[in-house]
Amino acid sequence: MGEAAERHTLEADQRQRSLSPPPDLTDYPVREYVAAMAAELAGMARWDGDEKLASALDIAVGLARDAAPAA
Repeated sequence: MGEAAERHTLEADQRQRSLSPPPDLTDYPVREYVAAMAAELAGMARWDGDEKLASALDIAVGLARDAAPAA
């Protein structure tokens, strides 16, 4: 029964994708979202006492806030 449910979900997802237009990526602030999430995760890492991980996430915040590379 699990296999049938997975197949149904996969087919439904494929139908939904074929009906939906692709997202307008010019109106989707990916870098802002990544910066916000990385900052939140850095705070969580610090709260858990993992300064090394928090520092790595702080670097990710900085990279995400930098201007996007020219395509």
